[in-house]
Amino acid sequence: MKDRIEDINLSIRKISSKASEKEDVVRFDIGQPSFDTPEHVKEAAAESTQEFQGYSPMMGIDSMRSLIAQEESEKTGLSPQKDEVMVTAGGMGAIFSVFSARLSASDEALFNDPCWGPYKMISEVNGNNWRQVSYWNSSGELRDEARDAIEDAEMVVVNTPGNPTGRVLSERQAREIAEVASNSDTFLLSDEVYHRLVLDGRHYSPAAYTDDSAVIGSVSKNHAMTGWRLGWVVDDPENLEQYAKVSRSTVACPPRISQYAAEEALRNDKHVSKMREEYEERRDILVEYLDDLGWDYRIPEGAIYAFPDVGRDSWEFCMEMIDHGVAIVPGEPMGPESDTQVRICFGSTTKDELRKGMERVQNFCS
Repeated sequence: MKDRIEDINLSIRKISSKASEKEDVVRFDIGQPSFDTPEHVKEAAAESTQEFQGYSPMMGIDSMRSLIAQEESEKTGLSPQKDEVMVTAGGMGAIFSVFSARLSASDEALFNDPCWGPYKMISEVNGNNWRQVSYWNSSGELRDEARDAIEDAEMVVVNTPGNPTGRVLSERQAREIAEVASNSDTFLLSDEVYHRLVLDGRHYSPAAYTDDSAVIGSVSKNHAMTGWRLGWVVDDPENLEQYAKVSRSTVACPPRISQYAAEEALRNDKHVSKMREEYEERRDILVEYLDDLGWDYRIPEGAIYAFPDVGRDSWEFCMEMIDHGVAIVPGEPMGPESDTQVRICFGSTTKDELRKGMERVQNFCS
């Protein structure tokens, strides 16, 4: 494992490091909400410190698991029970546990091109094979190459709403990719950590259309709680037992105080609609600038990202943009077919900062 870890390239951190060295840089590179955790959530966490704060149960506090089961029932159309929920140290903790328990060194995990970088990083740490294929064609249909790749893979990962594209799967797309996975005896992992941030349409879970699947969830982005490190995985109890072995060997248990905070966020969630409305307004502002720039792009239907094609090497563009006061993430590390695209996070800035940054981009490109 030492050799594998040494070979991992945290290339996107080059953008963050360079941006941090400069003054007055608009940060579109950080995939984090600009909102702070709601006050009532913080207060619930503070009150919980009067309670016992030792290790929590390895699977999570019962009341937390029950609330997550309710959340997933409303979201996915499935009806998971408490014993089908495992609480984890962040959504990444859930993904790491599933990858580790499901995949051997000879097994292949399939990711979309582009995808969230840590999928590949976790595979490289674990030593399993991975492959990237663009799932959807320009008409939104599942590509033949993707169908073939799903048949060959041990696991297919689907992310909706998507990072970095902002794509939200339609019911047809969710059903189609799930049915291909089911017919291929391929396990489907549905990463739905942005499910509350659907800006257009509604959320459909691919896991609702195949029994051999698991769902990843988190409070990080949906509730502006990235630093609380609280996520979950929904799957059959016998599979959770295997995931729990991984979690136990890495973090022992999910943090107790974060579970009390997350319970309050799920019970009293009026803050979510306000955040979502703000994100939609920012998305619409960004779209106007992208239109003016003449870049090829897909309007993000969810999450907090746009992924336009800038028509040139994404690394060169992003490194030069930092010198002009804007930090943007290159698309190349997210997939080989994305080397001329960039990820712009509109969730991490105010509307005024968004305009300021995009005006700098316009000036640079004019």
